[in-house]
Formats: sequence, C-alpha cells, structure tokens
Amino acid sequence: MTHKTHPIFIAVALVIFIGATLSSAQTPRPPLPEVKPPKFERVGQTGWQFLHLPTVARNASMAGIISGLNRNDVMSVFANPANLVDVKDVDAGFTKINYVADISYMTAAVAKNFGSWGVFGLSFASLDVGDMIRTENVYNANLDITERSPDLETFTAGDLMFGLSYARTVTDRLSIGGNVSYIQETLDQTKVKNWNVDFGVYFKTGFRSLRFSLIARNFGADKEFTGFTEIYGIPQTVRMPLDFRMGAGYDIIEKKEGGLHALSAYLEGVHVNDGPERVHTALEYTFMDLFSLRGGYKFKYDEQGLTLGGGLNFNMKNVTGRIDYAYLDYGRLEAVHMFTLGFGFGK
Repeated sequence: MTHKTHPIFIAVALVIFIGATLSSAQTPRPPLPEVKPPKFERVGQTGWQFLHLPTVARNASMAGIISGLNRNDVMSVFANPANLVDVKDVDAGFTKINYVADISYMTAAVAKNFGSWGVFGLSFASLDVGDMIRTENVYNANLDITERSPDLETFTAGDLMFGLSYARTVTDRLSIGGNVSYIQETLDQTKVKNWNVDFGVYFKTGFRSLRFSLIARNFGADKEFTGFTEIYGIPQTVRMPLDFRMGAGYDIIEKKEGGLHALSAYLEGVHVNDGPERVHTALEYTFMDLFSLRGGYKFKYDEQGLTLGGGLNFNMKNVTGRIDYAYLDYGRLEAVHMFTLGFGFGK
C-alpha cells in the first residue's frame, strides 16, 4: 500500500525547519577566544650590521646617544655630522674596539674647518671577524643522514668604509651636515659594495641650553653579493640598516665662564628597519673642562643595557688632546671596552 504525503504536511515541516534555523541564528553565541598575531620585530632582515656598532667612546658610554650633544669633535662623522661645525681648525680622532666573539673594529677621521665654506671631513672604518673554520654537510649513505664534515680550511669576513663629510652653520642656532660613504662587505669568496648616505640637523632652541637633533643614517640601495649566485646557486640580496633618531640635550648645570662644574642630560628615540623602537638616556658630568664622567642606559635591547665611561682632556702648546673610555654591558655576552684618542690642532 502506497502512502502519499499531503502537501500541507510538507509546508508545515518547512515552516518549522526555517523557524528553528532563524531562531538558532539569532541566539547569541559566546565570543571566540582572541588570537593575537605573533610579535614581529624585523630582526635579521638587513646586512651591513657593522654600521650599528659603537664607533666613539664618548657616545658609547652614554648609551650610544648621538643627539643633542655639545662640545663635539671630528668623531661626529660617525654620530651626527651636523656637529662637525664644532671643529675649530683641524681635528683628528681614532677608536679601537675589541668587540664580542673576537671581532676587531677600528674607526678614524680627520676634519678641517674652512670658515665660511664649512667643515670638510674624511673618515675610515674597518671590521675584521678573524679566521673561522670551514665545514660542510656530508651525506652518510649507511645511516641515511647528513653529517658535519671534519674541520676543513679557514675563511674570514669583514667590512670597510671610506667616507666624505660636510657640515656648516646655517644660523647661530641651526647647523646641518651629511656623509657620503663607500662601503664594502666581504664573506669568504663573495663581496658586496654600496654607497651610504647620512644626514643630520642640530638646532639650539634658545630656551636656556635646550637643543634638538634629527638624524637619518644608512641610506643606500639594495645590493647582491658578487659571486654568491655562482657559488651557491641562489641570489643573496643585502638591505641597508636604516637608522632614524630624534633626541634632545639639556644642561642641568650650565658651564659658565670660570665655573667648575657642568652636568648635561640626554634623551633619544631610535627607529630602525631591523628591530624594535628603542630609547636611550644618559648623563654627563664635566669638571673644569678637564675630566668627565658619563653613564647611560639602553631600553628594549636583548642584551645591551648599562653603559659607563669617562674622558680626560689635556693641552700641549697648540695641540689639544682627549682620551675617552667606554664600558658596555652586553649581558650574557662578554663586556666590551673601547677607547677613543683625539687631537685638535691650530686655534
């Protein structure tokens, strides 16, 4: 016996089904747990990392601050080139750093003040990582795994920089400056070359001793290692480590004529394209323009933090000299010590 479903029953069933569906859709559901995106800091996405290393003991001892400084010298080419205007005649400086992992880093600069023409400077930097042991991945057919080979020959890596700097005073409160540098990085049998440009502005506000700086460093094109593709089969592009800074300096105790003491405070914000935004803060005490004590702290670094140091100035007839020292705490890595030696000639 065949039973036929009456159309009325079908219609009623559809109405009940649709109503239940709409009711379910209108019933509020508990919110889904929040899924936060992973933290992204852009670390390790640039080359030329030697451009981030400390280059001057005075700056390094004050948390690496290069903004708002007064009483500057030729080593400003590695900090804010606008501060080269403080060079009175001829000035020369040299820095030697024994960095972590037996890395050796050396910087040197010389500058001349040509009066209304401005100040011109030349700079040089060299980094040597020393010899490293070469190994290869070797396939073990018996175990069907890849193993590390025995020690083979050694290889090395390093960086070079040659720079030309210029700075001039625009007004009695404003000075500007810049660097153009040729840089070269070597890794074993491969090399990459580039041009690097820095800009700096230094401004005295006129309110007591308050001053500001704006600095943009390490502008250059993306480059590829020469020979890397031929040796390893894939291209390797190297990006520049851009570095933007804005900071201020203020003399808590201003140095007056005949005065013995001066105390300055500094604050600096840093934005880079290969890491998080960071903050530097420091103090510098000077006694009779002869002796200085310095200290600072770096925020938002993995290992770096406390920095300390001091400086000594001396005169020898028409030559002025200075020796600066910096102690840098690298946390779980070994501490870094660095010295800068400088001489001023002429007036």
